[in-house]
Amino acid sequence: GDFFVSCNFSRNTFVAKNFADKCIEIIDRYEFPREELILEITESVAIIDYDTMYYNAKRMKEYGTSIALDDFGSGSASFFDLKKYKFDGLKIDKDLVKHLSTKEGEIILSGLIDIGHKLNMTVLAEGAETKEQVDKLVKINCDVIQGFYFYKPMPVYEAKKYLYIRND
Repeated sequence: GDFFVSCNFSRNTFVAKNFADKCIEIIDRYEFPREELILEITESVAIIDYDTMYYNAKRMKEYGTSIALDDFGSGSASFFDLKKYKFDGLKIDKDLVKHLSTKEGEIILSGLIDIGHKLNMTVLAEGAETKEQVDKLVKINCDVIQGFYFYKPMPVYEAKKYLYIRND
C-alpha cells in the first residue's frame, strides 16, 4: 500500500538474542498487514554480533515485516552490510542529499540508488528540504523521498488531519 510504519532500532538492540521473539510478541497484539511494518536498523559504531543480527533480520522477514538499513552513508554502514543482509530497503542519509547540488554529490547519490535497485531494494532519501532536491531525486529514480519539503514534524492531533485514523 501507500502507507507504512517504520520503527528504528540501533544495531545494538537488533543483535539482542531475544529481539525477534520480543518483536513478534508485541506485534502479535495488533491486527494489521505485517508488510506495512518496516524495521529500520540505524547506524552504530559498536562492534556487533553479525550472526545474531542476520538471524533476527531473517526471522523478522519470515514473519512478514520488511527490514531497511537507515542512515546509509553517514558512518559505519558499508557495502558489506548491503551484500550480507539482503535488506528490503535502503534509507540514504540526509547529508548525502544535502550535497545533491554538486556534480559529485549527484553522481554518488545516483550510484547508490542504482546499487539499491540492482539489489532489489526500495531506496528512500531522507532530508529533502527544497524543490530542487526533490526534482533531482525524482530524476535519478529515488523511490521514496522524505523531508521537511513535504511536512515538518507535527503533534499527533495535527497529523490526524492528514490521515484517516479509525478510533475503534
